[in-house]
Amino acid sequence: MNNRQLESFLAIVQLGSFAAAAERLHVTQSTVSARIQELEEDLGIMLFDRSQRQVHLTNKGRQLIAYAEQVIEIFSEIKEQLSDDTAVTGVVRIGVAELVAITWLPQFTRAVRKKYPGVILEFEVALNPVLVEGARKGDFDIAVIAGPCTDSVFVAQHVGSVRFSWMCSPGFHNSNELLTARELRKWPIIYQGADSYTTEATNAWLGLRSSRKHRGTSCNSLAAVKSLTVAGVGISLLPIGIYEDELKRKELKKIRTNPVELDMPFTAIFAKRAESRLLNDISALCQQFSTFMFTKRRTET
Repeated sequence: MNNRQLESFLAIVQLGSFAAAAERLHVTQSTVSARIQELEEDLGIMLFDRSQRQVHLTNKGRQLIAYAEQVIEIFSEIKEQLSDDTAVTGVVRIGVAELVAITWLPQFTRAVRKKYPGVILEFEVALNPVLVEGARKGDFDIAVIAGPCTDSVFVAQHVGSVRFSWMCSPGFHNSNELLTARELRKWPIIYQGADSYTTEATNAWLGLRSSRKHRGTSCNSLAAVKSLTVAGVGISLLPIGIYEDELKRKELKKIRTNPVELDMPFTAIFAKRAESRLLNDISALCQQFSTFMFTKRRTET
């Protein structure tokens, strides 16, 4: 019995199939099957019921899960505490909000690779519901989400805030009058995804219940929200710093509002059960290389 066999066993349990486990571990399906067969022979038991199309654990297999998790955790702790950073290997799956992907992700990636050259990074850009659930289930080792995180199952690290403002095309609204939330509710809104944190913040600003459907347009891409806003489809909350050039070229126009601009926080999270020196280091690098605002930190210095 060895670490790789137990790692393959847990991957199958988490993902529900030998094929998915092989993909996550970057090995062939036959390699995963061989590892499980060797593990079953070493223990003298059957771990999976193979009589059905889907993978099902046997009673003994279910009993093994807790032991396997403890052994993997001990192996990881030994490797992290006694090995040099350059000797750490493995795959780290990171989910990020789109705004992270189009700003400081390249600098962050270079920093991780420099400190941990043996670590392979895999990224997925998604909206908050996918990121949070992925971090909870283990599909992501770490996620950088929009908004704060107060869920006790996660270790959370603030990585800065981004200032958002209501924007439109100059042809959509050419007045400089100060507008309230009540007045903005009369206009079509362009949302970034029906379940995104940006939509939640938008509805909160407008004084709408988050569950309420407001007339307007919804799309998952921030770039698409910007393009639709430029085209005059409606108004939207957009990050000011990202679209400074569009504002200078007068493709976009900030709407004067009361209340004024919104500072949206971003947070790096990972499951407490998976806490390790590597994940803590990566979370710290997220904060270090984030180009988002750290108002409190700057005030203190």
